[in-house]
Amino acid sequence: MAQTKLTFIVGPDGRTRGVLLAMVHYRRMLRKIEDLEDALTLDRAEQTSHKLLPYSSVRRHLRRAGKL
Repeated sequence: MAQTKLTFIVGPDGRTRGVLLAMVHYRRMLRKIEDLEDALTLDRAEQTSHKLLPYSSVRRHLRRAGKL
């Protein structure tokens, strides 16, 4: 893992209040969080669904319903 230069913001009491990081690292972190959210959503869908439908079937159904 690449090293990221972080700047900590420390309050008068000596406790860390925030962290500054470069935009490139911030955007990379956001992408990873979004990927994790997508994976979690898929995992929940697989656990709660009775059966998964093929994408082509869902598309066909939506087309018939006039939603595509």
